[in-house]
Amino acid sequence: MKINNSLDVARWEKLECSCNMDKETECYPFVKCEHCRCQECWDSVPQEDFTEQESDIDEEGNRLETTHDRVVNEITLVRGHNLEDVVGWYY
Repeated sequence: MKINNSLDVARWEKLECSCNMDKETECYPFVKCEHCRCQECWDSVPQEDFTEQESDIDEEGNRLETTHDRVVNEITLVRGHNLEDVVGWYY
């Protein structure tokens, strides 16, 4: 998988985790921890190629009822400005 707009180290990765790992109720998402929030966003990014079903289209650009498989092997990340966290991704 090729990931465009990827960084070696994003700003959020330099933040300290503010969770108390000894108590579940003092950990993200029960408490506000920017590091863990950003980590959760990063974990949602696919790291391997994946397959999706795509609608077939006729010569006039109309969708048909049939589909075919498409392998997605490249995505682009959308990042936040301050922490460079992953806001979303597209292909």
